Amino acid sequence: MRRIPILLLSCLALLGACDQADCTLDNSVTYTCNFYAEGSKVTLNDIITVTACGTDSVLVNQKQGATGIELPMSYWNEEDTLVLRIQGSGYTMEDTIWIKKNNIPHFESPDCPTKMFHLITDVNSTHTFIDSLSLVNPNVNYADVENIQIHFHAAD
Repeated sequence: MRRIPILLLSCLALLGACDQADCTLDNSVTYTCNFYAEGSKVTLNDIITVTACGTDSVLVNQKQGATGIELPMSYWNEEDTLVLRIQGSGYTMEDTIWIKKNNIPHFESPDCPTKMFHLITDVNSTHTFIDSLSLVNPNVNYADVENIQIHFHAAD
């Protein structure tokens, strides 16, 4: 008779251990933008700062020696607007980037909150120092891949 309660408690302990989910801690995904000039990947020696337009959010703060940047996407907005500021010796330039996207709820488990993945549908920019943008991979999820290429004007 004593074996039945011990066996029952052991089974309940195993069932309780199985319902723990391995939820990710991040509540947003990021996308990667790499820098290019004349068709080749480049290192930006100037200082770059990236802000979310219309907010006081600084997404990249005075990064130097970068070949690219990793940025978060807004959770619900259909378009993100970023201001890229480059500072060099004696000059400061700004360009604005618009990223249109579809937001896709991602469900992993009943124990985990819903995450938001994104599908980039269009990218545009002003052209002070940015020549063009190329959308390489429109899917923004947990994958660590290049999503957007930022092509700079050729140096004079």
